[in-house]
Amino acid sequence: MSKSKKLSVVHAVLGFAAMTDAKLLMLANAVLKALTGNAAFPNPTPSLATFTTDLTAFSNAATAALDGGKNARSIRDKAKKVLVADLRQLVMYAESNCNDDPAVFNTSGFTAKAKASSSGPVGVPVIKSLDYGNVPGQILVSIKSTAGAKSYNLRFGAMPPGTATALGAASAGSASGSGSPSSTSPTAGASPAAAPAAWTVVQVATVKKATPLDNLVSGTVYAVQVQALGAQGLSAWSDSATIMCP
Repeated sequence: MSKSKKLSVVHAVLGFAAMTDAKLLMLANAVLKALTGNAAFPNPTPSLATFTTDLTAFSNAATAALDGGKNARSIRDKAKKVLVADLRQLVMYAESNCNDDPAVFNTSGFTAKAKASSSGPVGVPVIKSLDYGNVPGQILVSIKSTAGAKSYNLRFGAMPPGTATALGAASAGSASGSGSPSSTSPTAGASPAAAPAAWTVVQVATVKKATPLDNLVSGTVYAVQVQALGAQGLSAWSDSATIMCP
């Protein structure tokens, strides 16, 4: 037996109090017309008789306030509050009695909010830079934030002996304290299939600051990759960035 598709809960577009007088009158008249004789909504609250009375009162007050003084505007504002309260009650009635069917709800004269589109898979994050740490055997990894990511995973591993990096001779001379180079290049100096024999995975809760990788082997080239965790799961791993550990 096939399963019936569960309908989404319907919510209406609101903001009645913020509408101009003309737009509010247009909406109220459309709702009155749509609910009159509508079999899907046989017992609206408030009653259509009450709603019609309040609608007429506001319409007359709005017209009088166009050329009237402070008192006329005060009467209009009070009538508007009453009509807005009616509309809020009616929209709640329509939401509760449409069986969560947007097509039925829209026959009430109100407009259903568009269903939020499901967010797509989270994108693959990018390593902004790999830098030397403050002590030998430490690398600092900076990750560029990715839209929709809740957290990140980082993995690193030692590359096969003889693997070079784009840092070249600068990496070897870093111990002299001449500055901290950075690299975000793909793995270089080996065949395209070159990769660490084993990866170590680290969870990264925030990318606001660099993530330190400690207790590494000085003079060894390390590859680093990152992936993001989003609402629909994990992204693919990024391309490798490489650096020789100081």
